[in-house]
Formats: sequence, structure tokens, C-alpha cells
Amino acid sequence: MTDTVKDSKRKAIIEAAEDEFVQKGYDGARILEIAERAGVGHPLLYYHFKTKKELFECVVKQKIGLLQRAVLVSWDDSNGSVTDKLCKIIGDHFEFVKENVDYLRFQFQEMERHPELFEEIKKTAQQEIARISNILQDDLNAAAATGSINSMDAQTLLEDILALNLFFHLTAPTLYKIECLKNDNDYYEKRKKENISLILNRLIPQAPNTNF
Repeated sequence: MTDTVKDSKRKAIIEAAEDEFVQKGYDGARILEIAERAGVGHPLLYYHFKTKKELFECVVKQKIGLLQRAVLVSWDDSNGSVTDKLCKIIGDHFEFVKENVDYLRFQFQEMERHPELFEEIKKTAQQEIARISNILQDDLNAAAATGSINSMDAQTLLEDILALNLFFHLTAPTLYKIECLKNDNDYYEKRKKENISLILNRLIPQAPNTNF
């Protein structure tokens, strides 16, 4: 079996595992069914992943990596001011959560049920957040020195972005029912723009109020 085929099979296993975990939870997921979903034999699955825990950790760490790359690419590839880059980060993260909301809901549930599974994963996530924060902080400090934005701690800013976008997507189904809202792209675009505005309003210095 060539390396390309091995990589393809491994990717299929990870994707099948994500579907199995999301649908059935960690406890309900079965290795044999993951192999069947992936279209591989059990020996090949065990060649790549020795245990269900190892496979679970791979799925979670892959999502962390995707999010990390999305943030850094948004920041590095965006031209213009710091606020332009932040608009891109907030919007791209909004789309990331939208595309992965079922997985994220599963992850939060499992963090409550099985906190022991996340001990090593939390260390990885904390290291990545710190690394990304350091990259952003230099640009934020430089912009604040010119007076174009307020001084802001990068890690706090990232936490605000994560919390705001996650809150909307995790509560959206309830909002639709309570407010009789239409679940369509126009509404999502409106909410994305609103989230961007909320974050930027904290950063952009406000003109002094002269109405006395």
C-alpha cells in the first residue's frame, strides 16, 4: 500500500470517527462501526489508531489545528489595517463554527461527561492560543500606539471572538423557534456582520461626546 493510499485511508477513518462520535457520543461510538463507515478493515484501523481514545484525540486535535490555521491565515493573508484583519478573522471563525456546530456541540458535551479525555488536549489548545495571541499582540500594540485602536490584550480579544460566535450558533435553533425567525443565509450574514461590529466597537476609539 502506497503512502498516498495510507493517507487517504487514514483521512477516511478520521472523518468516519467524527461522524460516529457526533451522532452517538464517545460512549456510544464503536470502533467496528467506524471501520465500516470508513470502508476499511478492522486491522487497518488498528494500524493507524490503537484505541478509541487515541482516535478521539486525533479528531479533536485536528479541529484545533483547522481553527488555528484559519485564524493565522486570515491574519497573515489580509491586507490593510488591523481592523481589516480582525474583520476577516471574525468572519472566517463565524463560518468555521457554522460548518462545525454539530461537532462543537458534541465536544462541549463530552468535556462535561469525560473531562479526563481532555487533559492533554487542553494543554495543546492553551499552547496554541498563547502562540496565536503573541502573533496578534505585536500588531495590536503597534496600531494602539498610533491611536487607531484602543489598547487590547490579544488573548482576551480572541476569547471574545470565540465566545460571541459560539454563543450565536449554539443557541440559534432556540432563537429560531422563540422569535419565529427564518433560518436562511441572509439571517446568518446579518448576524455575522453584527458580531464583527460588536468586536470592532470595543477597539475603535469613540469620538468625545460634545453634547452638553
